[in-house]
Amino acid sequence: MDDRHIQLLRNLGFDDIESGKMTNDYWKERAADALAITTQDRDVYGCLDHTIGEGVKIYDIEGTEYLDVTGGVAVRAFGLQYKPYLDFEMSINDVIREFPGMDFDAIPQTLLAERLAQISPGDHKKRVVFTTSGGRAVEGCMKSAMDLSGRSRFVAFRPAFHGRTGYALALTSTNSKHKSGFPQGVDVIRVFYPYCYRCPYGQEFEDCNLECVEALRYALQVEGNDIAATVMEPIGGEGGLIVPPAKAVKGMYEVTKECDAFFMSDEVQAGMGRTGKWFAVENHGVVPDFVSMAKALGGGYPMGASIGPAPMYTAGSRHSETFSAEPKMSLLSLWILKHIEDGGFLKSNAERGAYLKKRLNELKDKHEVVGDVRGIGLMVGVEFVKDKKSKEKAPKLRDRILKNAVQKQKLWILGAGQNVIRFTPSYVITNEDIDRVVERLDNAIADSQ
Repeated sequence: MDDRHIQLLRNLGFDDIESGKMTNDYWKERAADALAITTQDRDVYGCLDHTIGEGVKIYDIEGTEYLDVTGGVAVRAFGLQYKPYLDFEMSINDVIREFPGMDFDAIPQTLLAERLAQISPGDHKKRVVFTTSGGRAVEGCMKSAMDLSGRSRFVAFRPAFHGRTGYALALTSTNSKHKSGFPQGVDVIRVFYPYCYRCPYGQEFEDCNLECVEALRYALQVEGNDIAATVMEPIGGEGGLIVPPAKAVKGMYEVTKECDAFFMSDEVQAGMGRTGKWFAVENHGVVPDFVSMAKALGGGYPMGASIGPAPMYTAGSRHSETFSAEPKMSLLSLWILKHIEDGGFLKSNAERGAYLKKRLNELKDKHEVVGDVRGIGLMVGVEFVKDKKSKEKAPKLRDRILKNAVQKQKLWILGAGQNVIRFTPSYVITNEDIDRVVERLDNAIADSQ
């Protein structure tokens, strides 16, 4: 951080800030004393420098450069300090920033809703509700499904992640820390997510008879089929970057429809073109009734959307929140959508993702502890095991590899599930970047065994 930015912070009233205190240890200690919680281990990650960065290059406060494959947990579609985006943002600095969008109409919000309805799966009439996070986008869909159906029970999966608040938390099941001690907002029928590498029914992919789908049908028979909706991630993100087979997703959809219920695709992490299609569920050939989205939609601002059938609620005021796609944010989202399309990013995301999987599969062939490599487009996971034959999960090894990758190889990565490392890089990543990523991960695996 340069002196100008240090002085800026001092001008805001923090006279104790000085260049000699720009160390990771100092700021991690200060953060731990002030912030209530973090989802990551401060022993692994440094304090990020908010003043510099470019593309997939990210820096800590001490000036260490890292190669970032988190994309801000799938938020930064175009990486850091993407000049075309910054130029557009500067060009709209004169627009009004805050209007109560669920109370009064404004043109940018309407156009964004039209655009999302246009690109989301299916040609049926849709409506859109805007929000400020992925969890709230999930809950907007859930409330609509309950309002329209008159039912309040849901089908969800294990593992699954849909948020940490309210109704969304009831659907989540990836880590007991998310749920223990908190009352559940809705009744949930839960079945196993289609996880072919670890099929709980002992099936092999080649001759799978969809026991997972039959398990859902049986659960509904014995627990009650009065469900409002089945809520499913098209790729299981937080639970371990799990890619379900299309026939399983179709089967879950068909069983849901047998109950006259809605089917919802949670696209918060997997949507916005990350898999090479606007929405990841399109890879499975299913048209959902509801779609929740967020993350990359906002271009770094808190933006989410619930997309559902028209009408989406039985009356006005059935759902609302103060902040809802303010004019500047809506214009930025419209720019992102157009730039993804005009820049050919759907095609390049599929191509870059295929190359990333190819290179990571080379590590699978090389290392006994790499059990599985899976993903679609730029959403890929590597699962670590004690050995390929037993497939026994190796969470401690995964943690050592992750720590080595960050601290020694300067690869900024995140875990997922109990024993997976996830890759959700920004769309501007190149094949040359991917080669460096794989080389650094290779070194981290070798150093950690």
